[in-house]
Amino acid sequence: MTEPVPRARLRRLIRRARVGDTEAFEELVRPLADSLYRMAASCLRGRESDIADALQATVLAGWEHLGELERPAYFKTWLLRICINECRRITRSTRASEPLEAVPEALLADPSEHEMPAGGENEEFLALVHAAGDANAPAVALFYGEGCTVREIAGMLGISEEAVRQRLSRGRKRIAASLAQGEAEEAAPRPQPAKDAPQPPTASGAGPRAPNAGATALPHRRPTA
Repeated sequence: MTEPVPRARLRRLIRRARVGDTEAFEELVRPLADSLYRMAASCLRGRESDIADALQATVLAGWEHLGELERPAYFKTWLLRICINECRRITRSTRASEPLEAVPEALLADPSEHEMPAGGENEEFLALVHAAGDANAPAVALFYGEGCTVREIAGMLGISEEAVRQRLSRGRKRIAASLAQGEAEEAAPRPQPAKDAPQPPTASGAGPRAPNAGATALPHRRPTA
């Protein structure tokens, strides 16, 4: 995991990026690559082409509007909010992507560099986020994935703090129901083979498979940057 940029250096990099230093902007964005991917994947349900569009549009908007950032310490929150808005735009619109000639080529990194490794912790986390439901997924991803506060999430999503709490509660219930259903399906008896057919050995040597003992709750919240 890339270490967050110290605050003093963050301010210096933002000052340099505001006057056109693309290398400084790359250094600002690089530690947030995984967070931006998780956010886009949570909002867009893992549709890779849409995720790639959202990430590129987020980088472009961040580069073009960096002068509007009032408090450098909130750069991550600000960029995540841009990412959420770009995901909403993509969800609403089916029109062709806008040309990206205006963004410096150095900033258009291959989005595949930020894809999550198959079978890894992030993929499992995204599966839980998607189980929370489309309306609840962004709040769940921000709270548990990025360690954002309810107040921060309310600001990023443009909703009240009470609405955030409701979405987190509904999301947790849907995740718990999804996990319970998966465990029930895993524990369900399997069709018995014909009486005279040889019995295939199980992994443990005998007996039915035990129910899945996987986690029944979201992972611990990730620390804020």
